[in-house]
Amino acid sequence: MKPFWRTPIILTAIAGAIITTILIFQRTNQPSITFTEEWTATQVIDGDSITVGQTDGSKMSVELCGIDAPQVKQGEVPGQALSNESKQKLLKLVAAADNQLMIIPVAKDEQGRTVAEVMARGQGEAEISFQEELLKSGLAKTRLGGVECPNQLSFEQAAEIAKASKVGVGSQSKRNSRDQQ
Repeated sequence: MKPFWRTPIILTAIAGAIITTILIFQRTNQPSITFTEEWTATQVIDGDSITVGQTDGSKMSVELCGIDAPQVKQGEVPGQALSNESKQKLLKLVAAADNQLMIIPVAKDEQGRTVAEVMARGQGEAEISFQEELLKSGLAKTRLGGVECPNQLSFEQAAEIAKASKVGVGSQSKRNSRDQQ
């Protein structure tokens, strides 16, 4: 027979661990940073910005972490080269995922948007990184400075693939600089 006094000690230790974990998360400015959240894409704004929602009606503007895609035309401001292609690529990625996205929040930007890594479930257990796909196809470049994304190294490697293939925004800027000379 087990001694009766061990059970309260074990329960007290478990309660202490739970309370400590809760206090740690409460003191963090961004408690959801390490958690993946499931969202439904409702709008693709451009090649690096989307709006997502959940069934409870909550919505969130998301800026894809670690990349900079060409900006589409806004009002009288003309769109940048490859902006439509970049937006179309993101639309295709969203459609291939049946609008079901995994959002990994990293920070908030100065406009209040959530800066996040965005992924979708691929074949089997594979996850498809939207940032990597845009970078590999040359429709975005890595964003220097600011928020450090958890998969930043993978993003830089994806950008190198596009650069080596001489496709997209990397080759575009070289062409533009040659044209200006």
